[in-house]
Amino acid sequence: MDDRQRRIARARLLRRDGKTYNEIRAALSITVGDDTLLRWLKGIPRPANTHRSHPKHNDRRRARQMRMTGATYPEIAAELDVAMGSLSLWLHDLPVPERVRRRRVAHLQGLRGAGGDKLHRRALERRDIRMKLARSAIGPISDRELFFTGLALYWAEGSKDKPWKRHGRVRLTNSDVGLLRVYLAWLDLLGIRRDELTFSLSIHESSDTPINEQWWQQQLGLDADQFRGPMLKRHNPQPRRYNTGDTYHGCLVITVCRSTALYDAIDGWWQATTEEITGSSLCSEAVVLPLSQSRVGQLAVPLGFGPRNRGSSPCPGAEAPVSSPWLPIRWWETAASVGSDPAFSRVEDLEERA
Repeated sequence: MDDRQRRIARARLLRRDGKTYNEIRAALSITVGDDTLLRWLKGIPRPANTHRSHPKHNDRRRARQMRMTGATYPEIAAELDVAMGSLSLWLHDLPVPERVRRRRVAHLQGLRGAGGDKLHRRALERRDIRMKLARSAIGPISDRELFFTGLALYWAEGSKDKPWKRHGRVRLTNSDVGLLRVYLAWLDLLGIRRDELTFSLSIHESSDTPINEQWWQQQLGLDADQFRGPMLKRHNPQPRRYNTGDTYHGCLVITVCRSTALYDAIDGWWQATTEEITGSSLCSEAVVLPLSQSRVGQLAVPLGFGPRNRGSSPCPGAEAPVSSPWLPIRWWETAASVGSDPAFSRVEDLEERA
């Protein structure tokens, strides 16, 4: 038997004699913890003199009653003259009183609001400054700029043909008022009359449809006679979306009547635009700085033209003749069917009419 086994055997004998953990440690001159002694003394009953002689059943019962009526731990401890640790064991399964919960929430909000509000205000000020600078940099918009803006807008947000299904329909659905105003201005540029447009509202069935239709009519200056029946979405009692308040007005659907030819023109415009931008013509005109002239840690990048880069403005190529792909107005309607004698058979004919 080694020294450890002798200590264990001696500890078990002392425990049977009614010694406590501290008395056993003092007798054996050891510094082991309670967990170690618990393993050593497994199977030996606890001495009677170590049991609580007067359990506080009445105090525990009274503490739970006070907690259920909304008392706090300090109030219960002062009333019953018990330790806070005992209350934590007695009352951990009971819900937190409402007034205590509200006080905790107010305390946390007070801690966060002191610095958070100031940081939030500064962030808003920085955002306003950036937005004002950006707004001041935008000058008058030409028809050509509006054309390409509306073209990109439609190809991003409008309906398009699928490889497996031909729609040939010019329709755009969106909830942003500013975006729809730009889209309507683009249609005006193309010569699309307002009486050739139809409008419908896509909205959840729980919303007030007539009120929201009037709101859209006021925002965009539309006639109520041009509105078709709304497209109602099924209501979800517990929605996961956030646009459920007074600012939610649904999505407006703008459809151009008899728009197959217009859609084909839009498709061709967009294909030509992407080919021009992604083609090799623009890449050959880019100015590339050697690595030694670039900033440290950066690769050579194309140098744009403008005041910041000490170059010319506008960009190279802007001096070329400006085309107007939407002129003459509604030229796509003159394209005849295959095999007939079209009014315009060449691009030059369109340019002459423009």
